[in-house]
Amino acid sequence: MWVQKVIPALFMIPFFYYMYWEMSRRDKIARDMARKWLETNHPGCVIKFMKSSKAHMPIVVVLSVYTPKDEDFEIKLKVGTVFGGIFSDKVEVVHVRKVKK
Repeated sequence: MWVQKVIPALFMIPFFYYMYWEMSRRDKIARDMARKWLETNHPGCVIKFMKSSKAHMPIVVVLSVYTPKDEDFEIKLKVGTVFGGIFSDKVEVVHVRKVKK
């Protein structure tokens, strides 16, 4: 009886492992693309921290940056497209907000 429930679950373990690995890989690529976007479009800005959403497509990356003028900004980017994935090299700016101190 229990074999009928356990065996199918064992076959699903590699699938879930692959999904987690693929989401982590896409997240790393999206973070690198966001970092390159910031370096080319806003040189001199320094990233304080970065957070992203692995499970969404396109991946949303939120950058907390400060400028050479000691101003803090939050930049929200969508990296990739729904069907092209992150490999379409599309970075879309959702918003740029100045953070009040």
